Amino acid sequence: MSTQELAGKVALVTGAGSGLGRSIAERLARGGAAVACCDLSEDSARETSELITSAGGRSVALAFDVTDEAATDAAVDVAADRLGGLDAVVANAGIAGEGAARGLELASWERIIAVHLTGTFLTTRAALRHLVERPGGSIVMQASAAGLVGLPNTPAYSAAKSGIIGLARQVARDYAHLGIRINAIAPGTVLTPLVQQAYDERFGADVEAGLEARAASIPLGMGRPDDIAAAAAFLVSDEARWITGTVMPVDGGLSQLRP
Repeated sequence: MSTQELAGKVALVTGAGSGLGRSIAERLARGGAAVACCDLSEDSARETSELITSAGGRSVALAFDVTDEAATDAAVDVAADRLGGLDAVVANAGIAGEGAARGLELASWERIIAVHLTGTFLTTRAALRHLVERPGGSIVMQASAAGLVGLPNTPAYSAAKSGIIGLARQVARDYAHLGIRINAIAPGTVLTPLVQQAYDERFGADVEAGLEARAASIPLGMGRPDDIAAAAAFLVSDEARWITGTVMPVDGGLSQLRP
């Protein structure tokens, strides 16, 4: 892919304040896209946006909760208005989701489903109103290897990510005739603040041993945020113009080559 393969495009990334979202936002900007950096934390969204503008890119920062229907609708409209339309969305916002099924409280289940699955739906629905106005629109939904295989201690998270995969395939079918592409990425374990939080909760003082064991279980070892960002940039780009309804595992072989 060229260094300006996204020139002229406007993209919106949720959960852009840190981790995978920040890496994706920066990668899209390096490709030439103007990027709306969205996050629950206004400070974090602004930090990512300033990283982009300081490097010569165009960006705005927006703070909202993806589970809030009105706030999500309004923020997507503001992003499109301030950046001159909308061509691509990466629905990446998420939270940690630990807890075995037997002891998982209903409130935790509902919050994890709300942020990951309902938040992805609300972001997608708001974006579609703008994507139908321009040719070649693209939505990338952040799923997970946990939506493809049974990973330990993540019932709500796995259910939400499986739901995102189904949502991506269904919406892709409905909007293909308008030239809008919808795909999902299924990342494996990448050491981000969210993953660190999950492993801290799971392993406590033994967290380093837990991370080493996970890395050893992945055929290609632990991934980096840039690995996921590169996949998102490709799916957003015109080089993926004949790809829709797919789930792209970017997991070092975790979901395909597990012993």
